[in-house]
Amino acid sequence: MSTLFSPLKIKNIELKNRIVVSPMCEYSSQDGFANDWHLVHLGSFATGGAGLIITEAAAVSPEGRITFADLGLYKDETC
Repeated sequence: MSTLFSPLKIKNIELKNRIVVSPMCEYSSQDGFANDWHLVHLGSFATGGAGLIITEAAAVSPEGRITFADLGLYKDETC
């Protein structure tokens, strides 16, 4: 069996395999909120069997976003 498909334990977290989806700038949020686009896009990697999925960057203030459509953590409702 390939090492790629073997489990990987890092401290108290165990990934079912070593396939990692790196973060991507999706430019699809609305006012900082994740939406159906994120659910379908990232969900497809999850259902495909990736061991770890890293979401895109999320700004802690509106001014910290790369574009107006980036994820944000600057409202209580997004946390």
